[in-house]
Amino acid sequence: MFVMRYWRTSMFGNSLLRTVRQNIHHSGVNQLSEPSCLQKDNIRYNKFKGHPYVTYDGVKCWNCQTILDIRPCLFCKNCSIIQSPEDQNLNYFELFNINVQYDIDTVQLTTNFRKLQNLMHPDRFSNKTEEERLLSESFSSLLNKSYTTLLNPLLRGLYMLHLGGLSIDEDSITMDTTFLYEIMDWNEKVEEVNTKESLASLKKDIDDMLVDLYTELSKAFSENDKNQAKLLLSKAKFFSTLLEKIKDKDVL
Repeated sequence: MFVMRYWRTSMFGNSLLRTVRQNIHHSGVNQLSEPSCLQKDNIRYNKFKGHPYVTYDGVKCWNCQTILDIRPCLFCKNCSIIQSPEDQNLNYFELFNINVQYDIDTVQLTTNFRKLQNLMHPDRFSNKTEEERLLSESFSSLLNKSYTTLLNPLLRGLYMLHLGGLSIDEDSITMDTTFLYEIMDWNEKVEEVNTKESLASLKKDIDDMLVDLYTELSKAFSENDKNQAKLLLSKAKFFSTLLEKIKDKDVL
């Protein structure tokens, strides 16, 4: 299924996110880029005493060489030293110990984020070795990036597409003619708005449009409808860009 499900282990884990940036284009939409996403590596899924977990081939603690056999893994189970994020490859959902699905509990996401940030904050490693301090800084940055992506419904959807090996580039999406005309109409509305009242009204209309699109997107992901998800994300990207344009518009 497109909606993947990951098991729960200790929420305090470590990861390397090898990021890529891919340009996204389609008719009527400004050039934007994909959020930083995870490169896939070979992972072996197993079960142990009824509880699924993941093991890696050849991943060891950089300090004592103990095998890191459970993910996520922030600290070595043997020497308790912080682990290198370059030796693991978790996706953003795993990092926060939540299932890979579009509808997530953002309250739980925030709770897990704060716990992890507190645990891995560089201030906690001020008296450690230089290597440990650098690793904590790297992990803290990773947590911020992951949290920002999952908290935003558009970025979360784009990230889920990426996990499935998909994107919303212009060659993979056929935008219907009706929506292309709507794009021109919405752009004209933004250009013509000239009062604070009309600007606020237009912003509300776009906000409502995005709410409807994200509701449809949730349904598309739950039904594993990849083509529909790509189409809806393309439309949501346009309206999100338009919303930013409105926020930046200076109305006298």
